[in-house]
Amino acid sequence: MSSEHPDTTVEQKALEKPDTASGLATATNSNTEEELRMPLWQHLDELRSAIIRVLLVLGVLVAILFNYSEHVVVLLEKPLLDVLPEGNRQLYFTGIADKFMIYIKVSIIAALAVGSPYILFEVWRFVAPALYKNERRLVLPFMLFGSLSFVAGIVFSYYVVMPYSYDFLINFGSSTDQAIITLTEYFGMTTKLLLALGLVFELPAVMILLALLGVLEAGVLEKYRRYAVLAISVIAALITPSPDALTMLIVMVPLYLLYEVSIIGVRLVSKRPAEH
Repeated sequence: MSSEHPDTTVEQKALEKPDTASGLATATNSNTEEELRMPLWQHLDELRSAIIRVLLVLGVLVAILFNYSEHVVVLLEKPLLDVLPEGNRQLYFTGIADKFMIYIKVSIIAALAVGSPYILFEVWRFVAPALYKNERRLVLPFMLFGSLSFVAGIVFSYYVVMPYSYDFLINFGSSTDQAIITLTEYFGMTTKLLLALGLVFELPAVMILLALLGVLEAGVLEKYRRYAVLAISVIAALITPSPDALTMLIVMVPLYLLYEVSIIGVRLVSKRPAEH
């Protein structure tokens, strides 16, 4: 009668343990690597979904606002027509599709302005998982502040930058010259100016969001203030349609004030206590 010795059985089990532990360790490492990889793909998928939702909303808004684009076009023509000499207050188009494309451009700008709260909401929803619980409560102030900032940039461009710039450009040089301005040229410049200043006025909202994510600190903004002034000067020169120093200064001052507001906002959100 043969039987397995107890000591031998114990030794065999002991020898088998390292292989089992090694297998568990390998499985754990594999799971860990998979968990590290999954969030990246999930974030990319969430980003793709957010972009699609934003494009769909903007598409619907463009289709709706296209019906009112004629009123917006008349409104946007006013800063230029006011500075043109009497008897020549009109714009021209040289291509069959010029007017249609201008209405599309104007509808897109209007859709961005109207849809800015939803766009900012999607931005907030994408970064919200990286924020603390008390920071997520800032979603409504963030959306309101960001939307008002974008609209403020458009309003500033329309009532301040455009009249001064177009007056300088139209009345520069000989008074006997007659301007023949096409719709494509004018609205190409105008839509770029409106969109550029609308986006630039979002600077405080972007800086505050980066501070909430822990990417930016007020000390960094203060340290590089002199370089920021140089960058603001370059941006103002690129945005301003006219090359005169007065219009450039008119753009520079609010941009610098926005930078200072960004520093204050970043400092305030950085002092908020973390709440998981």
